[in-house]
Amino acid sequence: MMKFNSRSTLAVTVLACAIGVVAGGAQAQTLTNNATGTHDGYYYTFWKDSGSASMTLHPGGRYSSQWTSNTNNWVGGKGWNPGGPRVVNYSGYYGVNNSQNSYLALYGWTRNPLIEYYVIESYGSYNPASCAGGVDYGSFQSDGATYNVRRCLRQNAPSIEGNNSTFYQYFSVRNPKKGFGNISGTITVANHFNYWASRGLNLGNHDYMVFATEGYQSQGSSDITISSGGSGDGGGGGNTGSKTIVVRARGTAGGENISLKVNNATVASWTLATGMANYTATTSASGGSLVEFTNDGGSRDVQVDYISVNGAVRQAEDQTYNTGVYQNGQCGGGNGRSEWLHCNGAIGFGNL
Repeated sequence: MMKFNSRSTLAVTVLACAIGVVAGGAQAQTLTNNATGTHDGYYYTFWKDSGSASMTLHPGGRYSSQWTSNTNNWVGGKGWNPGGPRVVNYSGYYGVNNSQNSYLALYGWTRNPLIEYYVIESYGSYNPASCAGGVDYGSFQSDGATYNVRRCLRQNAPSIEGNNSTFYQYFSVRNPKKGFGNISGTITVANHFNYWASRGLNLGNHDYMVFATEGYQSQGSSDITISSGGSGDGGGGGNTGSKTIVVRARGTAGGENISLKVNNATVASWTLATGMANYTATTSASGGSLVEFTNDGGSRDVQVDYISVNGAVRQAEDQTYNTGVYQNGQCGGGNGRSEWLHCNGAIGFGNL
C-alpha cells in the first residue's frame, strides 16, 4: 500500500499481512480486521495497522469505508484477481479534503517481476508519487486527462511475496486530480500498461487489482462502486470473434519496424516501405489496440494513416494516445492527435 511522508513500514501487502476470508452471498459484511477474499463476484482487500478503520462490503462492486485519526494507516477496496487491462468505471463519494492524507486509486501487483502499481485518481495533502529518488517518465493523455508517470524503488519492504522485498512502484497520477465529495470516472487500464511498457516499465504476471481507498493519519470516508466494461479509449474488454485489422502506414526512410498489439500482446509485425501501403492481420484477440514503432533512428519516422477493424476506419489523428509523436519539445509530450511516430512509441486505437 502507499508509503506516505513518514515512510512507515506499513501497508504493503494485504496478502502478506491479511487473514483470508471468503464472503458468501451478497449480504453486506463489515470488516474491522485484516482480510482478503471474494464478495459477490469481486475480490477485496482490507488492511490496517491500528485504529478504528472499517470497510463494509456491499452487493456487487460497491464498498464503503470510514476511518478516524486514531488509525495510523489503512487501505482497502474491491476489484479483481487477477488484474489486467480492463476498462474500470467508478462512482460514489470520497469524503476527504486537501488537508487529509488520503488517496483514491486503482492499485495492483504483478509477479516476475514483482511490481506494485497505482493509477491515482484523487489525493489529499500528499501526492503519493512524491518518492525520494524517484524517476519521472513523462506524461500521456487518457480518459480526458494528463497522467504523470513516476517510478519509485522500495527496498526491504513488505510485499505480496513477503517481508524484506525489493521492488519498483509505478505511478500514473491524474492531472488534474479528481476532486472530493461526489466523484466518478473511467480508467482505461491498458493505456497505462502500454505507456509504461513504451518507457521500459514492464509488468509481470498479474496478481490482484482493486480500486482502493487509503488513509494515513487522517480521517474520512468513502462509498465507491466499481464495474468493468465499456469502450474507454484504448483497452480492456472487447468483442470476441475473428477480426481483420488493416494498418495503413509508411516509413520516411524505409526499413521502419512497426507492430500491431492487442491487449499488450503482439499480433503482427511489419517492415515498412516509403510508400503508403496496407498491412493486414487477422486475430480473435480483444482488448486495447495500438500500433508501435520500435526502431527509431537516423531519418526513420512512421506515418500511420489509420487502422480499420472489419472495415470500420479509425483515423490516427483522432486518437488522443500517442507516445511517439514529438510535441512540446519531447516524445509523447503533447495531446496525441497526430499520424506521426517520430520516436519509439505507439498510437492507441481503442478497444477491439
